[in-house]
Amino acid sequence: MEYNIVAAGIGGQGIVLFSETLAKAMLREGLNPSFYVHSGLAQLGGSVRSHIRSGDRICPKITRGCADLILSLEMAEILHAVPYLKKGGMALVSRAVRIPWHSALDPSLYPTPEALEGLFSGAGCEAVFVPADEIARKVGHVQAVNLVMMGALVAVSGIVETESVVITIRETFGKKADLNVEAFWKGYEFIKGKDYV
Repeated sequence: MEYNIVAAGIGGQGIVLFSETLAKAMLREGLNPSFYVHSGLAQLGGSVRSHIRSGDRICPKITRGCADLILSLEMAEILHAVPYLKKGGMALVSRAVRIPWHSALDPSLYPTPEALEGLFSGAGCEAVFVPADEIARKVGHVQAVNLVMMGALVAVSGIVETESVVITIRETFGKKADLNVEAFWKGYEFIKGKDYV
């Protein structure tokens, strides 16, 4: 089954780790994953984009207009992924905000949630806004926004089984595995509207 995801965020938010974890969970289920990361000025807090795909295609890079789902770890960063979204696709947008210097100088340059919602509804695409930073703080691990969004992704797409992701997180995160697993489940719960317990 071919499934294409484009994820966007800011350097330091864990887009690469997000991509690797998802790809490993896909591999565990024999989905033939591949991913490509475009990091640019990530070390300076710049934009980072990742293409994650399952299926038989050899090239991991996703063509514009072909992503089944786009996702952001920072609210405005979803705009970098929009060109890749196919008609009728879905967007998962984290409400986490990291205002860049140019928007700090002129706040009108930073998009509002309402403007982003209008963008997707006007294009006939479904967008779900996730309070990922708030959820991560409640879990006690503010850097777990990427795992909260992973949970939301799995809940809406069903691309992999939750068990595969949990096992992969436990193999990857060592001492912080429990917190990251909790963040994953809280993101999953947010979409499903019920506790995983």
